[in-house]
Amino acid sequence: MWTAFEAAFADSNWPFAFLVYLIIGLVVARPKGSLGNRIMTVIGWPIELAQSLAGSGPLPYLFLLPNLLVFGVFTFAPLFINVGFSFTEGQSILFEDRPYAGDNNWQRLLGETQIDTGAENREDDKFYTAIMQTGVFVIFQVPIMVFFALITALVLNRDIVARGLWRSIFFYPVMLSPVVVGFLWTLILKRQGVLSLTLMEWGWIDEPIQWLVDPTWTMFWSVFVFTWAHLGFYMLILLAGLQAIPGDLYEAAEMDGTSDWRMLHRITLPLLMPTLLVVTVLSLIKAFQAFEELYAMQVSWISVVSYIFETAGLRGQPTTHGLGVAATASLIIAGFLAILSILQIVLSGRSAR
Repeated sequence: MWTAFEAAFADSNWPFAFLVYLIIGLVVARPKGSLGNRIMTVIGWPIELAQSLAGSGPLPYLFLLPNLLVFGVFTFAPLFINVGFSFTEGQSILFEDRPYAGDNNWQRLLGETQIDTGAENREDDKFYTAIMQTGVFVIFQVPIMVFFALITALVLNRDIVARGLWRSIFFYPVMLSPVVVGFLWTLILKRQGVLSLTLMEWGWIDEPIQWLVDPTWTMFWSVFVFTWAHLGFYMLILLAGLQAIPGDLYEAAEMDGTSDWRMLHRITLPLLMPTLLVVTVLSLIKAFQAFEELYAMQVSWISVVSYIFETAGLRGQPTTHGLGVAATASLIIAGFLAILSILQIVLSGRSAR
């Protein structure tokens, strides 16, 4: 073991640098107290030095700095880059190779005439079709998600046998990768999958069905799989909201002979409404962003995110203006989702007041 350790650091200056770091810590921090406190002081001497020089006020921001940097790099930077792509054109991802295009990409996406050729623009039809199909998915998926998440939370909030186990079972799909979920259900729903073979064996169908391609079934199974994959997350939020309701209210209602249905209608749902609002808006945003599971299952309809993904050239052959058109489409969807987020904040504030 020691030989392997020596081999791993044979050509590295890290051990020497770490030793120098500890020596500086001993000199600067001058640790006191027990052995454990001294070790932690020596290891964290930059924090000790910053606190002694600036006081404890700026210290929380120092700990928040890594998260803010990650958030800025992976959230705000792509957003600004996306805005830049929407007002430039070309195939390159380097801005120096992308000439300024003004609102050309917006016209390529939403205009009736293709500005590059003068022919009829069909890109707007593709975009509107993706919006319409995503809208149908959202209209069905969000109410189903909220309803079953509420029912599941109400059941798992009661004193039932193996309650912790059932909570874990319902939350387990959330921990799976969306791609794994998609491939798992593909094995079940493909033409020669488990579902078709089982139904044929029972004599319910005469020939196998491609559930994910058949227009009659593809939207149903898209809603079902997406709900199955994310139900546990929203169930957990609602469960936390249920447990925050004071138990004294239910005890007083029971003493007055109030029925369970009336307690649900008069106590549980009104007090749970702020949490229900959060769950509804979050599930609405998540449904509009649906992509990974649907992409892995290769459903026959196209979501807005899939349209952006394909138009940008991330799957298939890139086109001359595809990256700018995809960036424009993503900004439109991002603006709509931002409105939903603001609506959630406003409604939550009113409920709190």
